[in-house]
Amino acid sequence: MKDAVVLMAKTPGPGRVKTRLCPPLDPRESAHLYACMLGDMADEISNLARVRRYLFLDPPGSEGSLRGAPFSAFERFPQRGRDLGDRMWDATATAFRHGAQRVVIVGADCPSLSAARVRQAFRELSAGASVVFGPSSDGGYYLVGLSLPDARLFRGFAWSTAEVLRNAAARCRILSAPFSFLPPGRDVDTGEDLLALRKWTRAHAQPACPRTRRWINAFFGRGDDGFPGRMERMPCPPRGSRSLRGG
Repeated sequence: MKDAVVLMAKTPGPGRVKTRLCPPLDPRESAHLYACMLGDMADEISNLARVRRYLFLDPPGSEGSLRGAPFSAFERFPQRGRDLGDRMWDATATAFRHGAQRVVIVGADCPSLSAARVRQAFRELSAGASVVFGPSSDGGYYLVGLSLPDARLFRGFAWSTAEVLRNAAARCRILSAPFSFLPPGRDVDTGEDLLALRKWTRAHAQPACPRTRRWINAFFGRGDDGFPGRMERMPCPPRGSRSLRGG
């Protein structure tokens, strides 16, 4: 199989994932939401035929977790590296070493990302792009695909800033690496993103992401478009998780 999908994820746990969602969520709620999004993303990737699937987990040593469906079709490795760029490069290099010619990296926090969109990324790479980006609303990207194994596409960036995608595209130009863009998407990192996700679930039936939709319906209920009286909550502990804001 020449195509490989890398799912970058953290093992869900209160205070470890989606801390920027606290408030309006509390640590257990944010961990539950992340677990729902992660399961739905694994399901969506499992719908892809003729691809190799990798799950890169943080923290190292947690590779034995998430063993059942929908993760059973994934080969699993620990995330390694000092920052997000190092970890994405290590995952990419691993997939290339195992024989992939095209690698697409995704995170767990963009419920609107469908298997069809991932397949579109592979088509872009097959058509001549060395790099393909899925732009996200925060200035990063929800997906990055490569047919060019080059560490310089991940190193030397200031991650978790609004300039990630712009700087990554500039790096491609410096390297003379043809690149393309997919339609924009939105990661779920903040309360504003959570409200946007609720609106998205009302307007779109696909991808199915059933776990995430059930969580949204249970949390918001039949209330109005705001949060159900949760904004006064204290923030989560400072241990943060980083989405693919860069990747």
